[in-house]
Amino acid sequence: MNKRVLIIENDQDIRQIAEHILQEQGFDTLSIPEPEDVAELKNLHADVILLDEFINSRPGHRLCLKIKQLASLAATPVIILSTANHIELIAAECKANDYIGKPFDVDLLVEKVVRAVNQHPMAY
Repeated sequence: MNKRVLIIENDQDIRQIAEHILQEQGFDTLSIPEPEDVAELKNLHADVILLDEFINSRPGHRLCLKIKQLASLAATPVIILSTANHIELIAAECKANDYIGKPFDVDLLVEKVVRAVNQHPMAY
C-alpha cells in the first residue's frame, strides 16, 4: 500500500502542484484547504502531513500544536510549508518534524516527505 500524504494548503495551485509531484513519486495524496476540526484528521490516515503556515485566517502552527497534542495523531510527521521568515523557529515551536520554505524546490519537497514517511512508525 502506498504511503498517504495529507496536504493542508489554502492555495489551490500549490495544493495541485504538491499533489502532482508526490503522486509522480508514488504517494497517495489527499488535499484540503482547511480542516473543520483537528479530530477529523485522524480518519484520513495520513502517513505525513504537509501543513501551510497561513491557512486562511488561522496560523498553521496552532493546528500543528493541536495535531501533536492528540494521541491518535502525535506520531504523524508534520512538515510546515511557509513563506514566513524564521520558518525554522515556527516549526520548532509547534513541534513540527520539518519545514520547507516556499517557493519550494521539488527535489527538496520529495526528499523531506520521503524522510518523514520512512521515520513514521505506523503503517496502515
